[in-house]
Amino acid sequence: MTVQLKHRWVWIVVPILVVAFLLADFMQLTLLLTRVTGDRMDWESYFLAGFRSVKCGRVGIHGNASVATQCALHANAEGKSFRVVYEFQGYDSSVAGAVVRIYSGRILFLSYDGMSFLRQRIGVTPCPQPYHLYVNPLGGRLKIDFLRAAPTREFIHLGLSGTAGVV
Repeated sequence: MTVQLKHRWVWIVVPILVVAFLLADFMQLTLLLTRVTGDRMDWESYFLAGFRSVKCGRVGIHGNASVATQCALHANAEGKSFRVVYEFQGYDSSVAGAVVRIYSGRILFLSYDGMSFLRQRIGVTPCPQPYHLYVNPLGGRLKIDFLRAAPTREFIHLGLSGTAGVV
């Protein structure tokens, strides 16, 4: 009987903490937590690129992308894995796109949509090979050209606005 009474406080405190965390997440207060721990984009890009990858940085919505883009181009030229994240203006959530080069030389495009700490979504799209990385003259962000493996052999470009277009 005394063992049950000793741990009764757990049955009271844990549900209160869970409800408090869910309420804080609903009120978007947990975004402060992601500034310390990183969001899912940080963790996923780190996991895919590897712990020895070059972290080229995270460019804000109206930030200067030239340093991060040149870092990614330099790492790619040296054959190193890298990760670079570009943030975009979303309607009701944080939106970002990332270019990650993994150890095997493949390029991945990551798209991120995060409304709160618990509702963060990542999409991973492998870019077909061969590809060519270069600087987009509008905004200085990284741009990817790759040759489509179709009979027409036309070039596709992927800007970090999340859309692909035929050139």
